Amino acid sequence: MAKLDRTLDSVDKGVNRLQIGCLAIFINLFLSAFCVWGMYAAYSSWRLQSMGEVTQGVVIEMEESTDSEGSCCVYSPVIEFQSGGQSFTFDGANASDPPAYQMGEQVRVRYDPADPTTAQIDRFSERWLFPILIIPSMSLTLLVINFFIVRAFLRGEHIQE
Repeated sequence: MAKLDRTLDSVDKGVNRLQIGCLAIFINLFLSAFCVWGMYAAYSSWRLQSMGEVTQGVVIEMEESTDSEGSCCVYSPVIEFQSGGQSFTFDGANASDPPAYQMGEQVRVRYDPADPTTAQIDRFSERWLFPILIIPSMSLTLLVINFFIVRAFLRGEHIQE
């Protein structure tokens, strides 16, 4: 009977370590995806900063949507600007309540002259707020969660309890 108990205990430890390993992989991939998203946003902003052109745009619409709590409403601007005799539109990056912009308001737009569909409102909060918040917060979350996952793995703690 003692041999069976040792075998069951060994299998239990192996299954627990497998669960912790799978959870660690899933969490790391999930949080890393947010970091990559933030790095892409930072790269896009940097690229527009270094190679983009600036022009005037006009807020032509305030797009209404629900906020993160599911209640109504937050507003994001839809901007129209001219480049090469053509008209282009894009959605502002940040939504807010009350609206940060008003219909007809003039805004500076930074856009890629090679691809005018890539454009942002030329304002620090519109261009850099997301990367500045998401990259450090996800990196810190990764460090903290990995600390606890490694500790649980080394101690053989069960994650279901």
